[in-house]
Amino acid sequence: MATNLLDNLRRDLDLITSSYEADFAGQSRATRDVAQIDGLIKRLKDVVARANGIPAAVQGAELTTILDEAKSTLDLYTNERLAILKAKEAGPIFDDFAVEATDANYVFARYGRHFAGQNRATRDIALLAEMLEELKGIQKRMSALLEEKNVADFGRDAEVVRGAITQYTSEIKEIEKAQKSGTPDEQAGLLANLANEQFAVYQTHFAGQARVSRRPALLMRVIDSLKTIKGRMDALKVGGLEEEYHLKNIGIVAERLGVYETELGEIRKARQGTALPDIMGNLGNAANELFEEYRKGYADKNRSQVDYANLGKICDRLGEVKRQMRDLSRAEQNEINERNLEIVVSQLSLFENEFEEVGKAQQQSKH
Repeated sequence: MATNLLDNLRRDLDLITSSYEADFAGQSRATRDVAQIDGLIKRLKDVVARANGIPAAVQGAELTTILDEAKSTLDLYTNERLAILKAKEAGPIFDDFAVEATDANYVFARYGRHFAGQNRATRDIALLAEMLEELKGIQKRMSALLEEKNVADFGRDAEVVRGAITQYTSEIKEIEKAQKSGTPDEQAGLLANLANEQFAVYQTHFAGQARVSRRPALLMRVIDSLKTIKGRMDALKVGGLEEEYHLKNIGIVAERLGVYETELGEIRKARQGTALPDIMGNLGNAANELFEEYRKGYADKNRSQVDYANLGKICDRLGEVKRQMRDLSRAEQNEINERNLEIVVSQLSLFENEFEEVGKAQQQSKH
């Protein structure tokens, strides 16, 4: 009897989630039927009540799984109902503003991963400057939407973005200050580490990847950063630091600069010779490769044992794909790209949430 009860609960839960996926997921909230989601919420509450009503003597791990999933889904749909009501109140601009708010949240997540609580002297100024420019673009588009319709929730989101812009601007100055302190030997060591960070960016985002799906501006950022680092290394040499390790590091940076500048030319050539829809298709392929890497390394795995650092890289790489898809969607409407972008945004949210949960799990496992 217990098996039949569990089978019925699982079937009903799957039917509810299937209805939601068909009629709500990826749809404009302003056009969704509140009565329909109310019906799904009512059915979910019934599933939870029936699961809670099963005698303790026949409860087990499977019931716990179903009950946890039903409660989590109920919270999701309840929050979605509120978002639908807000969307209907705000009108057509809701979806446009939601895009900007979502992209801002991804910038905040990247800040948390690369800057919060980190030694300022070791941080990538160019990355933070790029994030700052991204937020300024978001702020500009948010302000334009607010001029069309001033919604309280939108105003609060815009204020958060303004606050982050102020914070990041100040942080850049603090990082610059931290990176200019220390003896010549300490400066040389720091510059070597900063160069290694740029090499790591190249390895993460370019090595072994299809050129047509790579963002030239990102590689340009790496090249500019390495030129700045080499300039400071050369200045230390002129100032009298001629230790063998330092001269060797200057040579390594010069060699990598040559390689990266050649690669930048090849990437630009590949993209110039590719039609925009084909670039969009290549970005879809790049996203699928990341989905598969996540599935193999993280789906249904023990959070305390997975590769936390690599999950952060997956988030960064998928964020790059999302950024390019978003930029291309502003340049040219393409149905396939729009659909792929929706999928990528959804998956990136999942990956970013999982990154936080894995961090918590691995922190707890240390105690």
